[in-house]
Amino acid sequence: MREAYPSDGQKPSEEMSWRGTDFSGVIVVLGVGTGRLISLLSQQVAASQGNLIVVSYRLAHLEALKPLAQQGRLLLVHARPRQIPVLNETVDLLVVNGVLREVPENRLVAVFEEMWRVLVPGGRVRIADVIEPSEAEDNRAWAQRGHIVRKLGQALDQPVALSVNLQRAALTMRSVGFENLNLSFLPGYRLTDAWLEETVNAIRVMSGRLVDRALRDEILNQDLKRLIAFYAQGGQRAAERFVLEGTKAGDMALAMEAPFTEEDLVGDEE
Repeated sequence: MREAYPSDGQKPSEEMSWRGTDFSGVIVVLGVGTGRLISLLSQQVAASQGNLIVVSYRLAHLEALKPLAQQGRLLLVHARPRQIPVLNETVDLLVVNGVLREVPENRLVAVFEEMWRVLVPGGRVRIADVIEPSEAEDNRAWAQRGHIVRKLGQALDQPVALSVNLQRAALTMRSVGFENLNLSFLPGYRLTDAWLEETVNAIRVMSGRLVDRALRDEILNQDLKRLIAFYAQGGQRAAERFVLEGTKAGDMALAMEAPFTEEDLVGDEE
């Protein structure tokens, strides 16, 4: 597994991103994210006479993409990404966009086996997601958000999906049979006032569902104020993002260079 992120903290070079991608085949994207990636892919797929399928369980995300679907070769599918609605060995490129964090670790093997099933021999899987925040000062607001979300999830007996155990994911990919694993990192997107407002409002709504009044007061009067204080320090970012790629053994997939890179997406995709 080769790490493409330089030690000086700079963005990955353009040569490291989307290498060997062919847009004239069948590309399936699991997860919508902000929609920026879908927009870029749809342009390249349309120009190459390929086919792009976007799968999401969130209807609101798919509704937002309908105008884009009317412009090019884009099919929107409402389904659970863990059961990819395509035939065996029909996908040239599988893009997993912010979805892996939602998979429990005890289900990783089944999920990667499902990815293996749909890919043609030589097809590629490309996973983009986030890892746990570091202890750096610019990660404090994001880390505090995670602390609050986990506390709420435990109190409400609900699962939370905040990050990916990258080492476990890579080892599972390899155990399933994926080859040529490649790993690169991107800085987390910069947090904004809009992010803070949405986060605070969401935490207040979720806290209102707590039966334990003491816990509710602790979250609203201590944890939330600490999050706001960290954000006020300035320069706060989300956790670092990663791109993990692998190839299914074989040589049936096509290969050609992509005209855009990860640097086109910095600050846009979670």
